[in-house]
Amino acid sequence: MSDANAQYRDSVFRSFFNEPTRLLSLCNAVLGTDYDNPDKLEINTLEGIFFDSRKNDISCSIDNQFLVLVEHQSSVNNNMPFRFLASVTELLNKLVTDKRKLYKEQLIRFPAPKFFVLYNGNETEPVEKIMRLSDAFGGDSSSLELIVTAYNINRGANAPLLGKCPYLRDYSTLVGEVKNGLAEGLSLRNAIIRAVKFCLANGIMGDYLVEHSEEVFDMLALEWNMDDAKQAWQEEAREQERENFATKLIRRGRPFDEIHEDTGLPLQRIQELAQADSAKQRI
Repeated sequence: MSDANAQYRDSVFRSFFNEPTRLLSLCNAVLGTDYDNPDKLEINTLEGIFFDSRKNDISCSIDNQFLVLVEHQSSVNNNMPFRFLASVTELLNKLVTDKRKLYKEQLIRFPAPKFFVLYNGNETEPVEKIMRLSDAFGGDSSSLELIVTAYNINRGANAPLLGKCPYLRDYSTLVGEVKNGLAEGLSLRNAIIRAVKFCLANGIMGDYLVEHSEEVFDMLALEWNMDDAKQAWQEEAREQERENFATKLIRRGRPFDEIHEDTGLPLQRIQELAQADSAKQRI
């Protein structure tokens, strides 16, 4: 897609929650707090390029007590603890405006970091699960640990979090309506149009949709198309892995029918790979 490398464009999630009152409500829901003054919240999200070098969806500090990082996802990614580690390192480093303090004896104080993933993809996921950086170390967390709480915010997943944050419930409803339209066979365009009309008619996402309905259409269309593109890239990568493995077996002299059984590649494709590899060897 030409949009894949375009300059950063917000997702609906980030655009909707990049507003202090809504974001404070979300933070209270995930933290179990009851802050009521949006002025105590400072949004410090790292910027980047959409689907390329984007760092994280939203991060904020609350009353200098918490540094909250929230990532919204439509596909499960078990590497989130490591990704959050990179993000929080950069964010904390930005908080130290005078780097000379790093070499002084006095301890530098930071707001306590908290990490959350909000998932609304099509795969079956638990309502809540914990991901740990130590899983990448074979479970050894003696020197370094980072814990991420992942919530399934799909409508119908019975997520308690949706009851704690009405703005998140509204967002989940919008996405759920688009999914319903696609499941009924509507085009992506018509599914989004119908979902936006449904939300407007039922007071869902309130003034935000009234003001940004056209932008929401563009953002949702880009998000869904990018999800399809990412799935295609993953399928292409798996196909390339199978072909690379088949080429190795060809070089070892394995019969084509056995290679077909081991890789699932068509015999014709295996023959083409053999011819291409033979020609390469002669160069």
